[in-house]
Amino acid sequence: MKKWSQLLRRYFILIGLLANLAIFVGFGFLWLKLSSLGLSLPLFSEKVRDNLTINQPNLLSVVSPLLSAMQYLEVKSYYFRQLEPDKWTGVGAQKSIAIPNEKITSVFDVSELISALKTASAGQTILLAPGSYFIDKPSVNIGHSGMEGRPIRVVAEQLGTVKIFLRGEGFVINKPYWQFNNLHLLGNCKKHTSCEHAFHVVGRGQHVLIENNIIQDFNAMIKINGIGHHFPDYGEVMQNTIFNTSPRNTSNPVTPIDLMHANNWRVAENFIFDIQKSAGDKVSYAAFFKGGSQNGIFEKNLIICAANLPDIHTSIGLSLGGGGSLIDHRRDKNTAEHENGIIRNNLIMHCANDVGIYLNRAANSQIYNNTLYNTLGIDVRFQETTASIHNNVISGRIKKRDQGDFSQQDNLIVQRGFFTGSENLKEYFTSPDIGDFSWQQDFEFENSHFSSDFVGSDFCGNTAKLNYVGAYSGTNFCLDKVSLEPRAVRGSF
Repeated sequence: MKKWSQLLRRYFILIGLLANLAIFVGFGFLWLKLSSLGLSLPLFSEKVRDNLTINQPNLLSVVSPLLSAMQYLEVKSYYFRQLEPDKWTGVGAQKSIAIPNEKITSVFDVSELISALKTASAGQTILLAPGSYFIDKPSVNIGHSGMEGRPIRVVAEQLGTVKIFLRGEGFVINKPYWQFNNLHLLGNCKKHTSCEHAFHVVGRGQHVLIENNIIQDFNAMIKINGIGHHFPDYGEVMQNTIFNTSPRNTSNPVTPIDLMHANNWRVAENFIFDIQKSAGDKVSYAAFFKGGSQNGIFEKNLIICAANLPDIHTSIGLSLGGGGSLIDHRRDKNTAEHENGIIRNNLIMHCANDVGIYLNRAANSQIYNNTLYNTLGIDVRFQETTASIHNNVISGRIKKRDQGDFSQQDNLIVQRGFFTGSENLKEYFTSPDIGDFSWQQDFEFENSHFSSDFVGSDFCGNTAKLNYVGAYSGTNFCLDKVSLEPRAVRGSF
């Protein structure tokens, strides 16, 4: 009897050792896996929960307590002031663009606007009288082309005086040299699926300028794509404020600036925020270039994936390649989604559930002088992707996926807390959660040694100096670009 008792004791000791070893190995494997993914424990549990909800709901009920325990550890960073678009004075639409005094056609109601769009000729300006314009049409079409130096303009005299309520495709721009300025465009649909675009730039719609507008409550506010062998190249999206007032309840793509096929577009100095998507795959992007396009530039934009809206769903900042497309749907059947793209001097923040910059089959990409705060960092994905990544401030990590390749130099990379997901970049800046990226006094700012051929201005609008890290040069951040006053930052918060 004593012998059996000793054997049982040894057996239970051995089982205990093996169980503890299994737990230790399991946690070690989990640690390595999460380290390779660049995910914190709470975010990992959230993504597992989302996956099981869709694919294995029965298993979810079993592991839900463990996942909840992991999420309980989370320490969130968020934009903790109410953002009011009509009081915003920073990057984006904030003042009116001057309009020429020649060839002005004034319109006072929807019927006059529809007629003017069809009859306007090169060099003409369609001036909307103050008021609200409710257009009950699935698309608004134009008639004629503008010319180089003589565009056709659709404008309000003062930003905020004209509101245009749209549904469906909005303005369909399939002719060159059209410009839209000082307008406030709103999606006016009971179902989010019915409000796709404010602007649909297609086919022959080259040299389009969309500048200084407020655009809200659409799935893809500005959609750009080719038709057949015609592509709307050489466009610009400048100084617009773009946002949604609620998560988009649709399975359709939710991407405020959604470009396919078109080359040589510049997207600059826009403010894009609250881009959450609550249905379908629940994944949204602030903006992307894809579909075999080339030579796109994202610069000096302010992206806040979640400001007034809670950061519940997966939102990605800027992307070359986006969610991808079939090779037969790409321009010239290009093996890359985008070639020769540049992402520079952007401030991307509060995309906490995914990366701030996503490179998907993006050949010869240049990613430099951006600041990514409260994101997972940068993903470099698929063998078609090659990238030079330098002089950025990055929350999270730079990650190769599926044979993507990059070189990196002179980046300040700070990982988020593993157990809590806490944002460790906080210690470098004054109040980054609300956009004050002034360097802390005790931070030793070191100029990098990387040289660039870029000649232009940084996020703050200063003449760009060589050898600076992040979206702005020097140590003095431009609070006005994020609609902050020095006293408000240091006194009220």
